[in-house]
Amino acid sequence: MNFDKKWVGVVLIGLWLAVRSNAQEQKSAEQKIQELEQKVDELDQRVKVAERQKEIKDEEASEKAKTATAVTSGPFSIQSANGNFLIRFGADLQVDNRTFPGDSSVFLQDQILMRRVRPAISGTLYKYVDYYIRPDFGQGAVVLYEAYMQLNYFSRANLRVGKFKPPVGLERLQSDDDTNFIERGLPTLLVPSRDIGYQFSGDIVKRRVNYAVGVFNGVTDNGLSDAAVSDHRDYAARLFLTPFQPNAKSPLAGLGFGVGATSGNVDGIPLPAFKSFGQNTFFTYASGVTYGGHRRRLAPQANYYMGPFGLLAEYTLSKEGLQKGNVRRDVAFRAWQVQASYVLTGEKKGFTSPVPKKAFDPRNHGWGAVELAVRVSDFEAEKGIYNYGYAAAATSPRHAHEWVGGVNWYLNRMVRLTLDYGNTNYGGGAIVAAGGNRPSERALLQRFQLNF
Repeated sequence: MNFDKKWVGVVLIGLWLAVRSNAQEQKSAEQKIQELEQKVDELDQRVKVAERQKEIKDEEASEKAKTATAVTSGPFSIQSANGNFLIRFGADLQVDNRTFPGDSSVFLQDQILMRRVRPAISGTLYKYVDYYIRPDFGQGAVVLYEAYMQLNYFSRANLRVGKFKPPVGLERLQSDDDTNFIERGLPTLLVPSRDIGYQFSGDIVKRRVNYAVGVFNGVTDNGLSDAAVSDHRDYAARLFLTPFQPNAKSPLAGLGFGVGATSGNVDGIPLPAFKSFGQNTFFTYASGVTYGGHRRRLAPQANYYMGPFGLLAEYTLSKEGLQKGNVRRDVAFRAWQVQASYVLTGEKKGFTSPVPKKAFDPRNHGWGAVELAVRVSDFEAEKGIYNYGYAAAATSPRHAHEWVGGVNWYLNRMVRLTLDYGNTNYGGGAIVAAGGNRPSERALLQRFQLNF
C-alpha cells in the first residue's frame, strides 16, 4: 500500500513537471510567435517605406521628364519631352556684292553690303501658341521686321497678332531665303512688306483651299511701319487653292492658284520710291504730292512645281489715291512677272528651297544642289501720272521691263551661293541729261547666304 502511494506521488510529480514544462514551452512558443509577428510587421513597414520611396522617385522622374529638354532639328531647337514647349534659334545672314557693268549717265554705285542680318527666335508655348521674333541689323539700320504670336487651337481659324507679312503678294509671302533670285520681282513693289495687325487663316478644305483675312494699320507700297498714321485701317484677304495636292501621283499635284486683295484709306501714309533689280531708285513722286483717298490692290497669282521644275507667276494692280494741291485722282499701277527654275541635280523644287541630296563634301562625292532660274518682269504707271503733276517725265520713267537669269548653288540646307544678272529697260520718261529715256540698267549681283 505504501508502495502504491509512493508511485502515485512520483506519477503526480512527473505529471506536474510535464504540465509545467509544457506550459513553459507554450509560453516560449507564443513569445517566438510574437517576435516573428513583430519582425513581419517591421518587414512589412520596410516594404511599404521602400514602395513609397520608389513612388516618390517615379513621381520625381516623371516631373523631371516633363521639364527635361531634348534637342531636335539639329543643335538649334530645344523642346520639352511632352512636345508642348519649343524654342528655336535661327539666323539669316546675307552678304551681297553689286556690280553695274558698262557705262551709264545715271550714277550706279558698286558695293558690298550686309543685305540682311536677322537673328530669329521662334517656338511654341503650351502646345497651341506659336511665336516669332526677328529684327534686322543689315545695311546699317536696326529694324523690327517680324514679331507676332499665333493661336493654333482652331485649325480652320488660326489667329495671328503682331507684325508680319499681310496676305497679298505671292513672292512677298515667300521667305527671303527661298526666293529664286537675290531681289524680288517688280510686282512686289506694289504690295505691303510687313504691317501691324491681326488675321485669321486656315484651310477651308484641308490641303485644298486656304484662306487668310486680316486688319492692318496700313503701310506704303513695299514698306513697313511700327505705328499707325491715322485711325483708318487697311483690310487684306487672300484665297489660295491647291485642288490636286492630296493626290501625290497627279501631275497637277504641285499646282496652286489664287488671289490676294487689299482695301483701305491712305491718308497720311508716306509715299514710296520704286527701285530696280539692282536696288537703284528709278521712280519718285513730284514735290508736293501726297497720298489722299483710298487704295485698292488686286493680286492674282499661281505657282506650279513638278519634280525639279518650278514656275511662279503673278500680276498686281494697285489703284491709289494721290493728291497735289486741289488735284485729287486715283492712279493705276500695274506689274507682272513670270519666273521658272530647274534643279539640275534632281532635287525636288517647291515653294521653299530644295534640300541637297548630298551636302557639299567633295572628298565623299558631295557637291550640293545646283539650280538655274530665269525671270521676266514688268512695271507700269498710267500715263495720267504726268498730266496730273504727280511725277516728272524728266526724272521718273513710268515703265520698267526687266529680265533676270541666275544660278543658285545650295552647298547644304543652310548655305547658298547665288549669282544673278539682270537687265532693266525704261520707257515713258526721260533723263534730261541723257537726252532720251533713262538708260538701261545692267546689274551683276552675288550673294553669300547662311540661314538656319
